Amino acid sequence: MPTEKPRVLHVIARYNIGGTARYLNNLLPKIAPEVDTLLAVGHVQGYEIEDSSLGNLNFERIEHLGRKISPDLDLRAYLELRKLVRNYRPQIIHSHTFKAGLLCRLMFFRIPKVHTFHGHLMGDPEFSKRALQMIINIERRLAKVTKRIVTVGEQVTTDLLTVGVGKSSQYISVASEGENLTFLTREESRNLLSIDLDAPTVLWMARMAPVKNPDLALEVARLLPNINFLMAGGGELYEVTKGNAPNNVSLLGWVEAADVIPAADLFLSTSLNEGVPYSLVEVQSCGIPVVAVDVGSVSEVVTHGTTGFLTPPEPEALASAIVELLHDQTKRLTFSKAALEKAKEKNTNSDTGGSYIRIYQQILAEWNGK
Repeated sequence: MPTEKPRVLHVIARYNIGGTARYLNNLLPKIAPEVDTLLAVGHVQGYEIEDSSLGNLNFERIEHLGRKISPDLDLRAYLELRKLVRNYRPQIIHSHTFKAGLLCRLMFFRIPKVHTFHGHLMGDPEFSKRALQMIINIERRLAKVTKRIVTVGEQVTTDLLTVGVGKSSQYISVASEGENLTFLTREESRNLLSIDLDAPTVLWMARMAPVKNPDLALEVARLLPNINFLMAGGGELYEVTKGNAPNNVSLLGWVEAADVIPAADLFLSTSLNEGVPYSLVEVQSCGIPVVAVDVGSVSEVVTHGTTGFLTPPEPEALASAIVELLHDQTKRLTFSKAALEKAKEKNTNSDTGGSYIRIYQQILAEWNGK
């Protein structure tokens, strides 16, 4: 590594509450001793809420950047980013999420580009088949000007290669690391939420958007009227979900994960598409078994039959798995212990910061060796 720190500009369309923000909040401080980093970030839009951890990072606001497609605003954001690149003079531009990846890789500066896929849009019901094919075609072209493509899970890599995005030699998988949360005790968490200590309780926690499929969680809850369901998170589907929720479902809105996770006996994930969900990493670090739809890289976090159950996206299958674990305390405790051990092993062996530093070193060595 050269004596002077390499400068890396990270770019993300918005820093909303969710896994990508947590990923960056963990990553950027870890690489700061060896890499000069600046995060260029746009604004949250609609029902989204900006993650407060942004204030802990060295960032520059891109005023016209956001998730929604807007030719006028996107052009302005592009020009703002070009100006920032000229002023900051990064040696590597590292983008996160589709919009940021598009704008950054359209800039024809002779600067190597890295893009991280924190998941992908395939299977996202917000996009039509035609729109998804257009996105895939764009990603194929952008891959040609990308030095490294990073994914948060091996299945994400497989999915992208299957549709022709990039070459296998470009890819590297760097898994998410969970935050070291200070959890409340089970009793403290249940008292906070006014839940009886003995009441069987299932937690669902995600952004309430179509891809997270909160409707499926409600279908499961209707099949299990004697079990409490907590749904934590907000988003564009919050009011609809609240209006459709049966009596055994409580919507909590945006809450601190460390405050609500310990209240759960089980965690439920119903997403239609996922990278590596941060919530699954966190709940297992609290010893909470998982019942999840088997999509994306979920199976890289949850070991079926050991730390939880993976099922098809069917309410009956999810409900059956929940009932099995709630009725078999011995199995649930065995899964809980296994989840804790897996989380501990992951935290011991993970080196997200080191992985990215090595990626940057390799890129600069190749680039300067031309």
